[in-house]
Amino acid sequence: MHDPPDSETPALADFIGTRDSFLVIRDPQLAKTGSQARAQLRSLPFLAEFGLDRVSHPEIYDNGLRLVEYELLPNENLRENGVDGVEFPLVHYVSQEMLTGELRDEDSTFDDQDVIRRLLRKRPESLPYVLVTDTSTPKMPRHTKKPGKSFIDEFECTVTDYKGLLKRYIQYNLDSDLPLSTTQNLFFHQISAHHKQEGLEAGSIPVLFDYTQIPADSPAWAPLYYLIREDVDRVLEDYSERIREALRSWTERGPTQKVANSMLDMLERVEFEEDRLDSYRYRHQEDI
Repeated sequence: MHDPPDSETPALADFIGTRDSFLVIRDPQLAKTGSQARAQLRSLPFLAEFGLDRVSHPEIYDNGLRLVEYELLPNENLRENGVDGVEFPLVHYVSQEMLTGELRDEDSTFDDQDVIRRLLRKRPESLPYVLVTDTSTPKMPRHTKKPGKSFIDEFECTVTDYKGLLKRYIQYNLDSDLPLSTTQNLFFHQISAHHKQEGLEAGSIPVLFDYTQIPADSPAWAPLYYLIREDVDRVLEDYSERIREALRSWTERGPTQKVANSMLDMLERVEFEEDRLDSYRYRHQEDI
């Protein structure tokens, strides 16, 4: 049995119960590729709870919406420019296909073996390097020649499963009405717990973004400000499609169109202005 996790402790290693600073977190969602791929970044709100906000991931995951703030070092930049300027702690999203070069698009081949090898050699032993991948035995065939051997056999590390970590965190820290089968994104569970405490319906993702009903201090308002800031010139025509695509990297399946429509309705109501959004949020919501 694990002791209840201390939510005030900022170290992910303490939460996991290890002294290792190289941590491999398995999330099968990273295996998703192609037009239906989604939710590869669903673990990031959880990791951000532990102060891990320096992140490297493929640029294809960055669809124009961040549910948590973080510093992005695109994987493509690391391949092109090297790792000399990289600082730790670092969270690194790399699927097995990206490790081996099996994943390609029209512009490039994703091959991060050399990058990860150099990061593992470079990193200070006392600072976390968190590799989020879709397997518990990630392989670098160019460097680890022995058949069947994973590179984690060469480096002292702890391998764990994301779903188990999230389940334990929610169990001890949040009273969410959302099942893990609906989402494994902590951001949505945090909204659900907040709304439930306010006596609101909180059992599905669409109801969490009913801006006519939610309280002014709900975390669900934050994405609207991000969307306004990211498109200050309002040059995009199809906002519904833009927001739906922006949610893709964070949401596993289901009602992204309904959420996108709710966000767009509110953005149009306030004419895409932060001041007007503030006014609606804090004055109108007093009447709820």
